[in-house]
Amino acid sequence: MKLNWYYRTLLSYTPIFFIIISSLIFVIFATLSSSSRNEYRETNKAILQQVVQITDANLQLIERNLSKKMFTGGLFQSFFTDTPKNVYEYYLIQKDLMELSSTFPFSNSIYLYNAKTGEFLTTSGKYNERTFGDSAFFDIAYQEPGLQGWTNPREFTESDQHHSEQVVSIFKYFPYPSDKQGAVVLNVSVKSILDELGRLNPQNGPIVLLDPSNQPFESDSSSKGKSIFVQSDYTGWQYYSGSVHEGKFTLLSLFSNIWTIFGLAVIVLAIVWFTVVTHSNYKPIQTIAGKINPYIARRSEGLGIKASGNELHFIEGAIDHLLEKTVDYDHLHSERQHQRLRSFYYDVLTGSRTVNDEEWARQLDGFGLPYAYDRLGVIVFEIDHYARFKEQYSSSDQYLLKYIVENAFRELVEQRKLCIWQVWVQPHQLAAVVHCAAGVGQEQLRLICEEYRDWITTHLELTLSSGIGELAESISRIEKSYRSARLHVSHKAAFGTNAIICPVMVKKPEGMKRFNWYQAMQETLHFFKLNDSQWTAGLDGMLEGMRHSLLTGTDLSDFFHQLAHLLDRDMSEQSAELHQRWRELYREELLQLALTIETVGELEQQLPPILTRLYEELAQDRSSRSNHSLAMQMKAYIDQHYDDPNLSLNQVSDLFGVSPKNVSSIFKEELDIKFIDYLLKVRFDHAKRLLLETEEPIQHIAESVGYVHVISFHRAFKKLFDLPPGEYRNVYRSS
Repeated sequence: MKLNWYYRTLLSYTPIFFIIISSLIFVIFATLSSSSRNEYRETNKAILQQVVQITDANLQLIERNLSKKMFTGGLFQSFFTDTPKNVYEYYLIQKDLMELSSTFPFSNSIYLYNAKTGEFLTTSGKYNERTFGDSAFFDIAYQEPGLQGWTNPREFTESDQHHSEQVVSIFKYFPYPSDKQGAVVLNVSVKSILDELGRLNPQNGPIVLLDPSNQPFESDSSSKGKSIFVQSDYTGWQYYSGSVHEGKFTLLSLFSNIWTIFGLAVIVLAIVWFTVVTHSNYKPIQTIAGKINPYIARRSEGLGIKASGNELHFIEGAIDHLLEKTVDYDHLHSERQHQRLRSFYYDVLTGSRTVNDEEWARQLDGFGLPYAYDRLGVIVFEIDHYARFKEQYSSSDQYLLKYIVENAFRELVEQRKLCIWQVWVQPHQLAAVVHCAAGVGQEQLRLICEEYRDWITTHLELTLSSGIGELAESISRIEKSYRSARLHVSHKAAFGTNAIICPVMVKKPEGMKRFNWYQAMQETLHFFKLNDSQWTAGLDGMLEGMRHSLLTGTDLSDFFHQLAHLLDRDMSEQSAELHQRWRELYREELLQLALTIETVGELEQQLPPILTRLYEELAQDRSSRSNHSLAMQMKAYIDQHYDDPNLSLNQVSDLFGVSPKNVSSIFKEELDIKFIDYLLKVRFDHAKRLLLETEEPIQHIAESVGYVHVISFHRAFKKLFDLPPGEYRNVYRSS
């Protein structure tokens, strides 16, 4: 049996080995000649692709630096103001432009356009639309908001005194296409690009460059005869190049006979080697089989079954069982170690456990992980609209997406040769800590987050907001960095979802106060309750103030609960039917928004329609009540006859056939203001407008708002505004 197994093992593998070797030799010599040529061609194409990548990287560098200069250069931005500038100020701006131009890898020129003054500024002079040589291109580009990326080659000349040249241009509105105050145009010399291409690809001859419309950059160039083609994803340009010396590699085919003899010799040697190795490897198996055969025989007799004819069957089962137990144990050990590591990370981040650098190094070294760092950067990612995320995906899908989110960022950071560890601090928040090397700061972390955001947006149907904390100099300060990162990501209420929020973005200017939305809410709801259409203006003002405030998600939640509380109080004073509809419908809608809305932008979209519907029901409810209708008629009468000196409570009561006492109570109940207070408000609102907007004498103004005696007007005005009319006009006009 042993001998049969030995030959069976030997003969079963020998034909397979022979077939594999023979097939490999046949494939090698059948494809050697053509593959050598193809490989060289692919090598040339890889070189051309590298040239294209370098060219695209240079152009992208120019575009990024130009965009960065637009938003960070003080001198650069000062050109677009309408403030008059002297010659020295223009000189400084031109100097700034020349310094920017000198940093770019290609020969280039830059000019700026101020829409308010109609001026063009280049590094050599200032022009108007009539004298500037590039006005024809600029007029078309400035009127086409869809112009993106680099243009096709075109002729550019600054003025009649300058020579024209072929350039490609990039056009940027300043500061945004929606609020353009001017534009920036950067022109790159086509000749400098072609010279650089020739320098990068000297062996394969000149590179022919075509624009997206298949027009060559040089009029005397042609892509015919160029066998290699690469198209840039960034610019859309097409690069053509030749492939030389392809025929040299075909010389290898002359050695085919030698290779065939060598292959046969290898087969013979392989058979010999296979036999020796098989015989050598069989000895341990033979020893094991000899030891296990008595046990198999005894076990078979005890169970009354026939022993297996295959001596390795029992060995195979035992090994499988052993491997299964080993895998289970390793898996369990790995899970426990992973859980302990995450628990350690969580405790260190949240401050539940304070460690110094020595303990940190000892703990991570025990887990077999790197621990060295120059500084530590903490980034907190938050899944936007997490409630919607949980409704949309099952538990298993949520776990899978979180796993993808976590590992995608890890791979992105590790590509930059940086160490990282991560932990889910909350179901919707992932904290990532990057071991920053020397020279890696918050700007590099922001760029990594931008690339990560682009990847998430492209590959997953969700968005993440990111908060970057202050860099920690030591592990003992990691808790502070984590708290700042969580605070920053909470400010997505102000910056919007899918935002990357850095420390510099949330620093308030000195003296800046937080917007008092509670006071604005009370004023808006006051008009809302009075059925005064001014509530919409108040709401717009309140939302505008919130848009420019540094709010957090907690602030938005507090806003909704406070709004619901104030409306609940006001609606309790209305009819029972309207109050019930408020409790059952509108109040629940507001509280639901508190759970789902995450940004001020979403608040602006979803809150006004709810309040508008409630306002319409409130107006309809009030119009159905006779007292309210009567009060509105009285209000309209006061608005029209406020200049009548005889206008009084008695006059209105006589006019509407209601006693003065009832007029006063109806007015107060329905409009929430006393009759005389409203009359004074209307009169002095008009008086203030006349004081500030006209030159009419105070005597005439007093008579125009219903005061016969100017002294009475003086006394009442000073009592309300703490200033006499004349002084009020001087103070508030000058301010």
